[in-house]
Amino acid sequence: MGVPEVERVRLVALRYRAGELSTGELPMAAAELVADGFDSPALYDLAGRGRRESASELEPLLREVLDEFGLAYPGAVDGKRWLVRELAARVVAGGTTPAELAAAVSDWDSEGLDQDESALLGLLAVHCDCCAGYLTAQQFRGWEADVRAAAAALSGEIEGGPSPAGGGAERVRRTGRGRSRPRAGE
Repeated sequence: MGVPEVERVRLVALRYRAGELSTGELPMAAAELVADGFDSPALYDLAGRGRRESASELEPLLREVLDEFGLAYPGAVDGKRWLVRELAARVVAGGTTPAELAAAVSDWDSEGLDQDESALLGLLAVHCDCCAGYLTAQQFRGWEADVRAAAAALSGEIEGGPSPAGGGAERVRRTGRGRSRPRAGE
């Protein structure tokens, strides 16, 4: 299989590590790969498992699938970096709004992220449910424009970045904890 095909297998692992794909969804993701012609004993095993199986049973199978395709198991930071870039691409494509993006990452920290990824999270931290009421309509539109510009800059780097975007999952799950919000002027 070529690089783009193998990248689809890696994408399942990245989505799982980012929390965008639950343990119970791993068998269906594997079944979709099998239906698309991917061939691997561990992939067949994973595809045949049930939604209710535990992470302790399914995660080792996912690792085995990656090994069979010559891929490394991504770290949690790899998953987070992929998801930040994927969400930035969704903003650029009009698939989500800056406010929805801010809500999706409201509890994230920037540990392990590069400067551009951290900058986007910093901009997003300006908008939260408790602080949104303090922005005037003009300030809010300015904030949205800033987020869209940062997202565009970041999503333009996706192809050359550590974790390409793609696959477009349907929902965003919150991951990470305890990000401190910047104060005005930071």
